[in-house]
Amino acid sequence: MDLGLTETQEILRRTAREFLTVECPTSLVREMERREDALPEDLWSRMALMGWMGLPFVESLGGGGGSLTDLAVLVEEMGRFLVPGPFFNTVIEVGLVLSDVGSPELQKRYIPQLASGSMVATSAFQEQDARFVKKSVDCSAKFVDGGYLLNGVKLFVEHAESADFFLLAASDENCNGGEKISLFIVPSVTRGITLSPMQNMAHEPLFEVKFQNVKLMGDSLVGDSGKGWDPLMRHVELSTVMSCVRSVGGALAVLDMTVSYVKERVQFGRPIGSFQSVQHDCADILNAVDAARLATYQAITKLEDGEEASREV
Repeated sequence: MDLGLTETQEILRRTAREFLTVECPTSLVREMERREDALPEDLWSRMALMGWMGLPFVESLGGGGGSLTDLAVLVEEMGRFLVPGPFFNTVIEVGLVLSDVGSPELQKRYIPQLASGSMVATSAFQEQDARFVKKSVDCSAKFVDGGYLLNGVKLFVEHAESADFFLLAASDENCNGGEKISLFIVPSVTRGITLSPMQNMAHEPLFEVKFQNVKLMGDSLVGDSGKGWDPLMRHVELSTVMSCVRSVGGALAVLDMTVSYVKERVQFGRPIGSFQSVQHDCADILNAVDAARLATYQAITKLEDGEEASREV
């Protein structure tokens, strides 16, 4: 298993870091924390011009044809700069699921728009029951007149106010037996949808989303009816490991800030970085971050190679 980056991936990482140093300063991150609109439109447009939204999608649908490792390199740099906005939700939590199980028609309809940045999407999976198991899905979809009638409540939906559509899991009443979880695309402008902000200490754009007698067309179904749980679990594994990549990027930034600080902070007439105990602390941080990064990229490599990776994730 080769965990080293290719020359192209190194160029991607360097380009992303140079771009974000200029376009995503800490001041922008702080500003977005205070704003009700959590979509940084200027940054989003520039990222789209860089081709970042389309990186993991096939070229025939307007994507860049990149690998999961390519995407991870980009997400790591985004974590380093705390990039605000719905990139993670649009590309990873929704786009990659559509690429995995969406019909050719759904992919042609949505992925080019996700890849260009002209459309924003988010996932809506969490409900009142915090356990992520089949029986915790109370949101229901009833087959009526060639379409579906959707009812239920989803919690902690990120960037719901900016999303053009939701990807959600619902209990498909048209199916019998235990295998009855289906995935649906729900346009945010559909009648019967209500958004309520959820207050949180981090000022994240989290929402409670209520679906009351929401009428969906039959082509809103993603994948096969009643067979949405397995692709959803694959999505959870991939989203988890990409979230780890983002955290590794943040940890690397903290390491850089710490090393810079101990070089400048003077105590007892000398920089504190010259004290052996401080050097040991910095070395411990480096070892911890390197271990986290290695474990994360090992999981990504196994997922990319189609191997079982639950333990690594």
